[in-house]
Amino acid sequence: MVSAQSIVLDEPVEKKLRQRLQRILPRASEKIMEELMDSLLQPGVPPSDSLLARLLDENCTPNEIHLALIYCRNAMLLMQSAALSDIRGVQKHLAYYDRMVSFLMKAIEQQHERNWKSLQDELLNEGHAHLISRAINHWSQEREITLYNYFREMPISVPVTLLHVGENGFTIEKKNELVTLLSASEDGKSVYARLPESELSIRLIIEDVTRKTVHWQYGAFSPLTREKRRDIRVQSSTPLKIKLKCSDQNRWSGSILDVSTNGMGFSFACDTPFQVGDILVFSTLLQGRGLTGKGAVCWVSGRDGHYHAGLAIEYESESHLRLDNEVQRRQKNLLGELRMKGIPDMLSPG
Repeated sequence: MVSAQSIVLDEPVEKKLRQRLQRILPRASEKIMEELMDSLLQPGVPPSDSLLARLLDENCTPNEIHLALIYCRNAMLLMQSAALSDIRGVQKHLAYYDRMVSFLMKAIEQQHERNWKSLQDELLNEGHAHLISRAINHWSQEREITLYNYFREMPISVPVTLLHVGENGFTIEKKNELVTLLSASEDGKSVYARLPESELSIRLIIEDVTRKTVHWQYGAFSPLTREKRRDIRVQSSTPLKIKLKCSDQNRWSGSILDVSTNGMGFSFACDTPFQVGDILVFSTLLQGRGLTGKGAVCWVSGRDGHYHAGLAIEYESESHLRLDNEVQRRQKNLLGELRMKGIPDMLSPG
C-alpha cells in the first residue's frame, strides 16, 4: 500500500526513472541525484529549496531542471494513478511539483543576483587595478605625494618625496611629521593618499620601517568625501547643544558634532525631519556666550527618528570671527591630544 507521504516504485521502474533523470541532468553529481530522487519520491514532505540551488551550482541549466520536474510529475501520475485516484491525493501531488517549480524560480533569481554581484566585483577590481597602474605611473614621474589622515574630522597632511614606487607599494624617507599623521589613525599604522585624477583615495599600510625609510603597501579604496570641503572641520569630545527653528515655526534641538567657519554637522531626534534646502535659524552657546545665525540644510541622513544633518551657515562678521576662533581653539586642542599619544609603535624599526 502506498502512503500519501511516500511513493514506492518497483526496482526496474525506479532504475528507469533514475536513468532518465541522469540523461536530462548529465552534469548532476551522484550525491545530489540521490537527494533529488529521495525528494521526488516523497511528495508529502516539504521540498528543500537548497536542493535546486545546488543543482544550479553544479551547472545544470534551469531548463534541464524544469524538464526533469515535468517528467517526474507526469511519470509519477501515470505510474501511481491507482494510489492517487482520489482528487485530494492528485491535488497534493501536483501541489508538490508546483512548489518545486516555485523554488526553482527563486533559486534562478538568487543565482542571477550572485552572478551579477560577481560581475560587478570583477569589473570593480579591474577598474581599481587600472587606477593603481595609472597612479603608479604618475607617482613614478612626479616623485611627490601628500599623505593625509583625519583626527575627529580635522585633516592632518604631510607632503613626502617618493624614493621608490612599485606595483605593491612605495617607499618614503622617515620624517618627524609622520608621528602626528599616524597618531591620527585608529590603528597607528595607516594613512591615505588621493589617487590622481580620481574620486577615490587609497589606504596605505606600513609594511616595513628602517632607520631612515618607511615602506607602505597599497590597501583598500575609499571615496573622497571630506576632501571636498572648503573649510577645515573639527569635532569636540564635548558636543555643543543646538536649537533650530524653521520658517514654519517648527523647532528642533540636538547636538553639534563638528564645526567649521562656514558649516556644522549635528545630530537630532524627531518624528519629521526638515528637508535639504530648508533655511533654519539656529542658536547655541559658544564659550559662555550665545551664538545665533541661519543657514541652509545641505544633507540629511538617518531613520527611525534619529538623524544627522549638515548646515551651510550664513554668518554676520562678529559671529563668523567667533566661530573661526572656536575652530582654531579646537584645532590646537586636538593637536595637543595627538602629541600626547607619543610615537606610534609602527614607526619603530623592528
